[in-house]
Amino acid sequence: MNLASRLLVITGLGVAAAGAGVWATGATWEDISHLGQPRNVLEIEGQEIRVPQAQSSGARLAPAVAASTSGDHAFLFEEDGEPTRYDPCVALAWVHNPEGMPAGAQGLVERAVADIEVYTGLVFDFEGETSELASFDRPLIQDRYGERFAPIVIGWSDEQETADLAGSTAGLGGSSSVTGAYGDQRFLAAGVVILDREDLADLLEEPGGLERAESIIRHELAHVVGLGHVDDPTELMHTENMAAASWGPGDRYALAVAGAGPCQ
Repeated sequence: MNLASRLLVITGLGVAAAGAGVWATGATWEDISHLGQPRNVLEIEGQEIRVPQAQSSGARLAPAVAASTSGDHAFLFEEDGEPTRYDPCVALAWVHNPEGMPAGAQGLVERAVADIEVYTGLVFDFEGETSELASFDRPLIQDRYGERFAPIVIGWSDEQETADLAGSTAGLGGSSSVTGAYGDQRFLAAGVVILDREDLADLLEEPGGLERAESIIRHELAHVVGLGHVDDPTELMHTENMAAASWGPGDRYALAVAGAGPCQ
């Protein structure tokens, strides 16, 4: 069975970064240092919420990865020919909801995250388990996580709970595109990975299934950091992901570029 033939990406869900700004009480030093430049806001369910500021020194947390290969690649969002990416100067917080996770899959998730770190040069920060259900309908800012964009969430579901997992789809992944606190530069935020617990449990029972299951998780995490599907079946980001179990040259190029974005 083709477990990943309909890997879908849902992005920018119901929220658009507004170009307008507000000046509110409780201004911080970061606000003062941008005096005269309006703070961007998000419109969420009719309410304006100030875009959270990036808490960083303005320097990369890890060295950039050289984009030394070439091949078929694509990005989910592009602005003026440049992909929209996560801020490499801020650790990418992530949480895991293990409810329904197949036995033996915890290590697959951890290895997949570590692999994405290696090939992007982005730093991921595991903040523990969460009770939040992995869903593309999640609010971008939630009280449970404080005054910031929600961390990347990885969780497990099935086609009864998540309709887009129907048929041979084994996973879903993506992030939202938002502006930073100031200016027009767009960044990725609040990523989501939803894994089909039944499909991956079946796969783990098959010969070679461990490697294939991990490749599905890596594929979805690559969507989270901004990669799109490609037509070349030798690349892991191929639409149906039937043959490749490791990154192809186009994948490696795109992952390096995805990790080489600007700081906020």
